[in-house]
Amino acid sequence: MTKSSTFRFKQTPAYLVAASLLMGMVSGCSSPSATAPESEPAKQTAENKPQTPVELTMAPYFLNMTDEEFDQIMIKPLKEKYPHITLKIVRDDITKLVAAGQTPDIVYSANSRFSVLQDLDIPSDLSSFVKSSKMDLAKFSSPNIDWIKELGPKGEIYGIPFALNQMALFYNKDLFDKRGVPYPKDGITWEEYVDLVKKMTYNDGGVQFRGSLPPNPEFIARVRSMSLVDAATNKALINNDAFKSVLERVHEFYQIPGMVVDGKMPPNQDSFVKDQQTAMYLNWIPDTLGFIQKAGTQLNFDLVGAPAFKDKPGVTIDPGAQMMVISKTSKNKEAAFDAIQLFTTPEVQKILNRSSRLTVLADESIRKDFLADLPLTKDKNIQGALKIKPAKMAPPNPYHVIVAGKVNAVVTNLATGAKDINTILRETQEDADKAIEQELAKKK
Repeated sequence: MTKSSTFRFKQTPAYLVAASLLMGMVSGCSSPSATAPESEPAKQTAENKPQTPVELTMAPYFLNMTDEEFDQIMIKPLKEKYPHITLKIVRDDITKLVAAGQTPDIVYSANSRFSVLQDLDIPSDLSSFVKSSKMDLAKFSSPNIDWIKELGPKGEIYGIPFALNQMALFYNKDLFDKRGVPYPKDGITWEEYVDLVKKMTYNDGGVQFRGSLPPNPEFIARVRSMSLVDAATNKALINNDAFKSVLERVHEFYQIPGMVVDGKMPPNQDSFVKDQQTAMYLNWIPDTLGFIQKAGTQLNFDLVGAPAFKDKPGVTIDPGAQMMVISKTSKNKEAAFDAIQLFTTPEVQKILNRSSRLTVLADESIRKDFLADLPLTKDKNIQGALKIKPAKMAPPNPYHVIVAGKVNAVVTNLATGAKDINTILRETQEDADKAIEQELAKKK
């Protein structure tokens, strides 16, 4: 998963009402005791004894949330439910924090970076807390909870789901209208998508317009639920027919006339959100809305579900498993789990879902209001984009990120034709295997 670039959500009246309702719904952690007779001083019991103040530290890792999001989605609900617990957000690099002996109590991490946390010996097994609190793991949507369960071969639970991402195909309605081409529709296939890209890639008065930006190889591999590393041999799974088909899919974009001009690679997301010279943009919903909002331009856009392959209709890239991990060194594990458990309640997830990112709960009554409090999404096809289902996540592997970086770097050679696909496959396999060997050597 790539590093998310989140947007600052606007606090509309509806959002503030939702936050206010939550504050009224969650109760304090202790019960009031009966009043003692006037002639006798009140006895302190476990119920009325003041709780010792606890400060929890949380570090986002390869994920971003604004200070405003943390405040409304985590800090305020936590303080209301558990007045003795304070949450402090630490934005320093996790490796530096561990080296300095300042490992945070909680790490809010992207699943793609879990292997780094493992190498740092951070994740604590939370299965006993899950059992004692009677947390129902079935309430979380698949495939993210399935992937998290796979992290513990003996039933260990090393993280609790918190939020999801969702891929969608955004499109510029004005560019389609100008070209006289019908808009993409929900249920679009990969072949139909490529055909639209060809129709919307043209030069007009010296200005090069493109139908879409080419996908990277890892994206297609994830749609196909392909592992990039053989767990048994610690070798990359690149130089084979399956991955050759992935590169061929990416290559067809670069073969479209006008996609690569004078040897120059296609531009970045600004060509869609700011310059408005790219007709479609396949990307994560929260990230793209953030780009659009930040650009400050008037973009007449809408979105549909991400394109799917004919042999996997209605299936797109997995949403990632954005998760909460409690560190082994935390002296406040119980308080940390209490906080995480609160963050996964329907009350908090509703605030998260309506204003920021997709709920991790498999509750359609919550999902149906995804981003409902954002003015930018008014009258947009958000629910249509959510109809497409996520692919099964490939089994977790500590070297996936390394190999993914290698395969995504081949697009320059694909675009320019400097090397044929067979050569790219062979050289990337060798390069990836060497990188894995170097990582293994560090652990000896």
